[in-house]
Amino acid sequence: MSSDETVGRRSRARRNGVSPAQYRRFLRQVGVGALIPGAGLISAGRKKLGWTVVAVFLLLAAGAAVYVVRSGRSGLVDAGTDTGTLNLITAGLAAVAAAWLLTALVSLYLLQPRGLRGPQRLLSAIVVVVVASLVVSPLSLGSRYAYTQRDLIGNVFADDDQPSLTVPNSSDEDPWAGQQRVNVLILGSDAGPGREETRTDTIMVASINTETGDTALFSLPRNLLNVPMPPDTPLAEAYPDGFRGPEEDAYYWLSSMYRFVPYEFPEFFEGIPDPGAEAMKLVVGEVLGLDIHYYVMVNLRGFQYLVNALGGIDIDVPYRIPIGTKEQWGRCTEPSGWIEPGENQHLDGYQALWFARARCGPGPVSDDYERMRRQRCVIGAIAEQADPMTLLGRYQQLARAAERTMSTDITQARLSDFAELALKVQDAGGLRSLPFTDDIIQYHDPDYELIRQFVQQSLDPPAETPPPSSQAPDDADGPTGTGTESPAADPTDEPSDDPTEETEEPAGETPEGDTPADDEPTGDAETPGGTETPSDANGAVDVDDVC
Repeated sequence: MSSDETVGRRSRARRNGVSPAQYRRFLRQVGVGALIPGAGLISAGRKKLGWTVVAVFLLLAAGAAVYVVRSGRSGLVDAGTDTGTLNLITAGLAAVAAAWLLTALVSLYLLQPRGLRGPQRLLSAIVVVVVASLVVSPLSLGSRYAYTQRDLIGNVFADDDQPSLTVPNSSDEDPWAGQQRVNVLILGSDAGPGREETRTDTIMVASINTETGDTALFSLPRNLLNVPMPPDTPLAEAYPDGFRGPEEDAYYWLSSMYRFVPYEFPEFFEGIPDPGAEAMKLVVGEVLGLDIHYYVMVNLRGFQYLVNALGGIDIDVPYRIPIGTKEQWGRCTEPSGWIEPGENQHLDGYQALWFARARCGPGPVSDDYERMRRQRCVIGAIAEQADPMTLLGRYQQLARAAERTMSTDITQARLSDFAELALKVQDAGGLRSLPFTDDIIQYHDPDYELIRQFVQQSLDPPAETPPPSSQAPDDADGPTGTGTESPAADPTDEPSDDPTEETEEPAGETPEGDTPADDEPTGDAETPGGTETPSDANGAVDVDDVC
């Protein structure tokens, strides 16, 4: 081939575009420039600017790494629960992501050789975007998470100056105000469209040791009667013998006190953002002999969103549980489906809601006390399966669900302390639980001194203690429907397929035509904290042992 032919070919190559070798080199340079900010500028001959950019990003990365290492878990929890820090994280990560992408695009522009054809330009731009996204996408996601967390804190948790009759005067140095245990009331409400009033059909207290994370759950039946009022208050002056009236009147049930106590004593709860929750903290604390410091209320209509946001839960289903049943004319309607029995059954949010709330069906399904046990199992499953990786991967969905379903008087200033306490609870390895069923009390005439004795012995079990007697007087009937008239249903409530809308019935009642469970409780109380085969009379036992 002559020299003239060679020169002609090179001239045509320059007119037709860059050579394949040149183009591959160009793609490598822009790819590295997108992955390492400043490297592309150095390749393009802008060495001073390029090395400056590299140094800035390296210093930022090193500073972030040092901050994480020095802060430790406690410091990171503080950062993730402080709105000011979250604002800085949101803006900082967004700025770094934008600067990273801008540097990559500038490098692409400066490195482009002459003669690139349209498809080659498009491919090089795709390479830059794909490579840069390996870094920019996590930064952008982190910024979005921080923004979501800030909104969640502002929308769900209470302001630091919110008035309360029970929240302790704590400080950063002593967040629990000298208390060995912090007690949190957990309420499940049935509020929602079509309901003018709110009832709290699920009533639990989590008592958490602030040093060890040891947690005991105490469950109270919703139809508990003669509830004692806190002393030295207008409530106790009006009801010195407890909140009582005609036994068949659901107005006097514990679940109805959320709406009716503030209604009767509006001046006492003046200025309180949620007077119903404040009233429940006071009366439940009096029932259990505990100071209830905070509350968390979950709207059970939105409970399924929380479970769905977790991706469902795995739980042991002990027997067939109907879906969609309701009580009509003394009988249960036909179910729309069933939750089948079996170990480690995976339930979505709708199924988990019916597992926890179903109360009209064969055998144990219709027993309110058995439903209390199922609710404890659901809480235990959520606490066990809500591991950090699951929470992180589904955080956006969880945050949206929490905003729609939760309210609390835990203040923003105490949020980081509760977050650290939650880690201690998980490290402690399981929850202990004690439901006040008919193994221990009679809902229509409860022995509140006995309840308080069980609570104290469950929190601090003595080495040798004679078991408290829970035997009822000979002329009293237990809450299992053996000769006692049942409180009538609330006449304002209509039956519904929604498991959060229920007809009021006493604990332990079996709908007509259904066969009671074979393992009816005996009513014999044992020493709380017992280690033999768990039952509701053994005191607070591990949730896993009863689920």
